[in-house]
Amino acid sequence: MIAHIVLFNPKPATSRDALLSCAQLLERLAREVPGVVRASAGKSIALDPGYPRSFGEKTYQNVCVVEFEDQTSLLAYLNHPLHRELGRLFWEMCDSAVVSESEIVDAKTESLARFLV
Repeated sequence: MIAHIVLFNPKPATSRDALLSCAQLLERLAREVPGVVRASAGKSIALDPGYPRSFGEKTYQNVCVVEFEDQTSLLAYLNHPLHRELGRLFWEMCDSAVVSESEIVDAKTESLARFLV
């Protein structure tokens, strides 16, 4: 499986409507592009696990993760006209972002050793 991971902070002046438009486009893409396994989004939460944690120099307020069956499905998503529109809106409202694609497996059903060793 391939995960498309986007961490981002919107510009301070970003309207609720702009964020809503992006969310609605992502929902449409998740339903319309074959090979999308799951699409999820969320906001960071304050959490004290009882021990110190470091997140580097930059933290991000929002996350979107879209999972795909394979690289072909990811490329179909990235080249879809709705994704082009989502990207345009995203970069207009985005203050900072990190975008990454990674091959992933589910630890409940597969060994993680091939990625971590």
